[in-house]
Amino acid sequence: MRVWQLDGVSRIWKSGIRLDTKIRLYQTYIVPVVLYGCETWTTTKYMCARLDAFDMWALRKILRIPYTRHITNDKVRSCLNCQPLSSIVTSRRLPFFGHIARSSPDEDHHRAIAAAIRKPPPDWKRPAGRPSHIWLRSVEADLRPLNIGLSSAWRKASGRGDWRHIVDTATLWKSTP
Repeated sequence: MRVWQLDGVSRIWKSGIRLDTKIRLYQTYIVPVVLYGCETWTTTKYMCARLDAFDMWALRKILRIPYTRHITNDKVRSCLNCQPLSSIVTSRRLPFFGHIARSSPDEDHHRAIAAAIRKPPPDWKRPAGRPSHIWLRSVEADLRPLNIGLSSAWRKASGRGDWRHIVDTATLWKSTP
């Protein structure tokens, strides 16, 4: 990217555009690019912290709040009425899991997830160099507060209305502090 392009972006946040317009620009153009494909991400605590740190950095730039002013992140979020990016990732992951569970059993992604939910053979070990935290473990962590396991979630996801209720409950659980 050229220097003049980066300079143009920083001028937008320092310009005389109304604050609500700047927030809408951020939520319309920047957040979708940052969260592209987040339904399939394997998130860790570190990754969620990095996402939320970027989000707060950008919002503080827009609001022109320097770090020397001691304003909490919660106060900034309540002022703007916006969710942390990590909770948006969670709220998109569970509907995607339901979509895969309701897909045709002939499709590859349906068979792969169904096979991963079943227990692996007792002599199977994860190949060297492969990550220990997989996408299904992220889904399982999202469902843990509701006391729902992957197998029962797979069965419940076949009913769209029931799954929507579970997703709404899990998202509400995650967004409350």
